[in-house]
Amino acid sequence: MGQGRAFQCSAGRGKGGAMIAGVKAYAWQALALFLAALLAWQALAKLGAERDAAQARAQLAGEREEAATAARQASERYRILEDKHRDDIRTIDTQARQELARSAADADAARAAAGRLRGDLADYITAHRAAAQARAATGQCAPDTAALDLLAELQRRADERAGALARIADDARHRGSACERAYDAGSTMIEAAW
Repeated sequence: MGQGRAFQCSAGRGKGGAMIAGVKAYAWQALALFLAALLAWQALAKLGAERDAAQARAQLAGEREEAATAARQASERYRILEDKHRDDIRTIDTQARQELARSAADADAARAAAGRLRGDLADYITAHRAAAQARAATGQCAPDTAALDLLAELQRRADERAGALARIADDARHRGSACERAYDAGSTMIEAAW
């Protein structure tokens, strides 16, 4: 009887050992499935991260291209504005030079007219002196030419001073006008740039 019991105990132990072995096998299978699921989850997460990174790179490349295009367009617009401004300044400079040349020509004409006027005055004074001396030779009265000399000198000085002031005023007016037009052209360019 003792042997039967021993057999029964060892059979019970064998059944319990098989059960433990089954549980161990099940645990290993569960662990393997868990690790496989974890690995699959990491692979999917990696694929998602790579997809997100690729989308971010594509978006960044698109934004860079847009920024480069906008910079090229702005650069071209500013180049066109700068060329127009440069042309405007050249035109203003040319006009100012022409106006100054016309003023110089007008001043030369005024000086020539003043010279003719002084010549006419000199001729008048000479004729008046000759007439006064002719009267003095006949015994009528002594010639007094001081008033005529004073008049001629005052006229000459006034004419010279008026000519100098006119040249200064014309020069200032033309240069100021050119400066105003250049300022307006610059203001227009700045407004167009914004």
